[in-house]
Amino acid sequence: MSKKKIIVIDDVELNRVILAEAFKNDYEILQAENGAVGLKKIRDNIDDIAAIFLDIIMPEMDGFAVLQELNINSLIQRLPVFLITTDATSGVIERAYDYGAVDVIPKPFNTMIIKRRVQNMIEFFEAKQQSDSSIMEIDHVLKMQREDLNNAVGSLIGRICEVIESRSPEDSEHVNRVRQITKALAAQFASDHPEFGLKEEIIDAISNASVLHDLGKIYVRDEILTKPQKLTTQEMEIVKSAPSLGAKLLGKVQGIPEPFFTFAKEICRSHMERFDGKGYPDGLKGNQIPISAQLAGIAEAYDVLVSSRVYKKAYSHSEAMKMIKDGDCGAFNPEVFSCLQKIAGKLVQDVYNAK
Repeated sequence: MSKKKIIVIDDVELNRVILAEAFKNDYEILQAENGAVGLKKIRDNIDDIAAIFLDIIMPEMDGFAVLQELNINSLIQRLPVFLITTDATSGVIERAYDYGAVDVIPKPFNTMIIKRRVQNMIEFFEAKQQSDSSIMEIDHVLKMQREDLNNAVGSLIGRICEVIESRSPEDSEHVNRVRQITKALAAQFASDHPEFGLKEEIIDAISNASVLHDLGKIYVRDEILTKPQKLTTQEMEIVKSAPSLGAKLLGKVQGIPEPFFTFAKEICRSHMERFDGKGYPDGLKGNQIPISAQLAGIAEAYDVLVSSRVYKKAYSHSEAMKMIKDGDCGAFNPEVFSCLQKIAGKLVQDVYNAK
C-alpha cells in the first residue's frame, strides 16, 4: 500500500528538509519552493495528500494566495493546511484561520510537538472524510427510496383519478388543477414562511395528496353531486359527511407511504374547515387546521369558483379572488390568501392556459 503524501511549500530549503526528515518514515514528502509549484503538485496528487505545510512569504505566490486558491477550488475543506511562519502575530494568525488554515506553526520548529499536532489533525480530517462519504451513501439510498416512493404515489394517484373520472370527467380535471394550484401555493408559502419547514419533498407530498381532497364524495349520490338547484338541508348534511367518511376510508387502506398518507388524511378530512371555525366536519379554527388542508382547501375553493359546474357559471379570476377575500366561500388564513395573490399570474397562465 502506497504512503499518503505531505507537501512542504517553502522557499527556504532548510525548512523543507527539517519537515521532510520529521515525517519521512510515515509519509511520502513532496517539496515546492513557491506557491505556484506547490499548487500544481497539490492538484497532481490531490487524492493522496494528507497535509500541507505552507510558508507565508515566498516568491511568485505567497502563502495567503495559495490559501485563496484552495478556497476557490473548495480544496480547503478536504486538506489540513498548516501555516509555517516567523511572523506568528495575532493579525497573521487570525487571517490564516479566516482563510481556512487549521494551525499556525511558528519557526524555528519543534519537530516532536509538530508531529503530534499534525498527526492528530490528519486523523481528524480522515475521519471527517469517512463520515462525509457515509453521509453521501445514505443520501444516495434515501434518494433511491424517494424515487420508489414517488413512483408508488404516482401510480396510486393515477388509479384514484381513473376512479374519479369514471364518475365525472369534470371532477378528474378539477383534482388535477387542485394539485397544480396546491403545489404552486405551497412553494410560495414555504418561501414566505420558512418556519413551517415545507421542504421540496414535503411540498410534493402535499400537492400529490391534494388529489384525494374529495375522496369522501364517493359516498355521495350522483344526483346530489350534479343537482343544479340548491341542496336541501338533508342533502347538505350528506355532503358535509363526505370529508370524515373519506378520511375513514383512507385509514383502512394498507401500504400507503408516508408522508403522503398523513397529508392525504389531513386534506381529505379538513380541507372544508375554515379559519374562523365555521367549517366542517370538526369546526377547527385558525392553525388548528393542518397547513396541508389550508393550502388544498383554498386551492379547491379557487378552482371551483373559476370553473363551470352544473349548478353555477364560471367566475373570472378577479371575481373569484374578491369572493375568497370577502369570505363568500368561508374564511381562509390571510397569510395563505396572500400567497394565492402572489401566484395568481402563474395560475392563470400555467394552470388555466390563459393567453
